[in-house]
Amino acid sequence: MKSLYESSAYSVFNNFERISQVPRCSNHEEKISEFMYNFGQELGLETVKDEFGNVLITKEATPGYEDHEAVILQSHIDMVCEKTEDSNHDFTCDPIELIVEDGFIHANNTTLGADDGIGVALAMAILEDKDIQHPKIEAIFTTTEETGMDGALGLSKDLLKGKNLINIDNEEDNMIIVGCAGGVGAVLEHKLDKKDAYAEVTNFQIKVAGLRGGHSGTMIGESRANAIKILNTILLKLKSVLKYSLAEINGGSKHNAIPSSAKAVIAVDNKDLELLDKEFNNIVIEINDKYLKREVDLELKLEKVEGNYTYIDDEVVKEILNSLEMFPHGVNTTDKELEIVRSSNNLAIVKTEGDVFKIQTSIRSSFGDDLEFLKNSVSNIADNFNYSIKFSDGYPMWVPNFDNHLLNVAKNSYKEIRNEEVEVAVIHAGLETGILSQKYPDMNMISMGPNIFDAHTPKEKLSVESTEFSFKLIKRIIKSL
Repeated sequence: MKSLYESSAYSVFNNFERISQVPRCSNHEEKISEFMYNFGQELGLETVKDEFGNVLITKEATPGYEDHEAVILQSHIDMVCEKTEDSNHDFTCDPIELIVEDGFIHANNTTLGADDGIGVALAMAILEDKDIQHPKIEAIFTTTEETGMDGALGLSKDLLKGKNLINIDNEEDNMIIVGCAGGVGAVLEHKLDKKDAYAEVTNFQIKVAGLRGGHSGTMIGESRANAIKILNTILLKLKSVLKYSLAEINGGSKHNAIPSSAKAVIAVDNKDLELLDKEFNNIVIEINDKYLKREVDLELKLEKVEGNYTYIDDEVVKEILNSLEMFPHGVNTTDKELEIVRSSNNLAIVKTEGDVFKIQTSIRSSFGDDLEFLKNSVSNIADNFNYSIKFSDGYPMWVPNFDNHLLNVAKNSYKEIRNEEVEVAVIHAGLETGILSQKYPDMNMISMGPNIFDAHTPKEKLSVESTEFSFKLIKRIIKSL
């Protein structure tokens, strides 16, 4: 970060670099939780860590602000850990390699972790800053947001005392968020009957790769293609013109990411190899015509593979392929008044594990009836195609409040800096504020943050200028409360 030494937000970038040295994949936050605890202790501030790894650092008010309501800065310390297929990065021990280029920070073939590492770094910089005037600050750093919001769910209702909370987990600096969707996950499992090859066969891997992927909340409305759906289309089209056996099908990696790659292994009778090559090429042309304008890096490959495979029973294969064909993915309903996605489903992961085929899906909605509709749709697929199904406990929506003191201060502060009105919005992604608003119903809450692009993918990048602006804006809001 030495190249950003002259930046007005250098302390933010320096702290972002520091936490980027510490492993912090979701569900493996022990080291970053300890790092944050030590950070607070070294500043001489009151610091506590709870059983979920959440860390609260409290900074007392500066003179003249003792009677003001405390302000809460909230961010999460875990990150989505994704990398390109050719990357050798080990997230359990390797630091994230930060690259500053053309006004942005990105990583070397991995996710950057700006979601929500930059929120953490902004709060750290404010805790360190001895020049700003402010009321009492409670900086709460939560765990496991990306995979279940476990930290927020486990947070004690008595821990936070302030009445104004700024969640620093927004990815657009011209927007203040005041509400978000709730959601629930589901896992479907199908028992597999296996068989040996039916003849002299050759094994092939069919691979779909290079899709944009992205966050299944904020980007689900952008018509980004789903690699699992494309792969299933290929398998169904091949099934209609030649006989093959299916050994395995796998795709996606995170419940909250649109799948960017998927692959299957099939066995084809040696007498049908020319037919396979011909039909696959025809399918590639058809799919490219449909998707290449919005998925410019789409790759469709058919390659021979070696290995001793067993194959899924043909009747079970029919159930799997037909279920994936019918499985809902993408936008279900929209809110025309707010101009946002109201409900959606992300067909996130498929996995062949031994004698079980699994589907993992993520449902989001800001309207209860839509959520139940999608849950019923997924349940019906499970019933019709012989899957067992288990839903997660889910997380609540954050009901918007368009008129409160914190929001008004934030809107005025934004206008003072940029001389324009800020957009106040409700988003389709899930935020921890949904949970926190239930634990602290009398608390004013907003969400904000700098511009982050392609979060949850190895293409993730953070705007330097936007981070500088966000740092200035948050400090002004705190001073004005």
